[in-house]
Amino acid sequence: MFTFTFNIKLYMNWHKRYKAMKSGLGLTNSDIADIIGNTPDSVKSTTQPNKDLPRWLKLAIVVYERLTK
Repeated sequence: MFTFTFNIKLYMNWHKRYKAMKSGLGLTNSDIADIIGNTPDSVKSTTQPNKDLPRWLKLAIVVYERLTK
């Protein structure tokens, strides 16, 4: 079951998945910055659509999706 769900999610853009996670958790860039010890501008820069998301953030997205299903 996980493999099927995960494979479907792979077709969805990482940035869309990130926005869905942020929205689902009610987080802002400032909230995330506080959690990871960065500035809100750093979070905004790191998560720009023209850049690949960091591996740690991809892990957070997958964990969020698995725990909310």
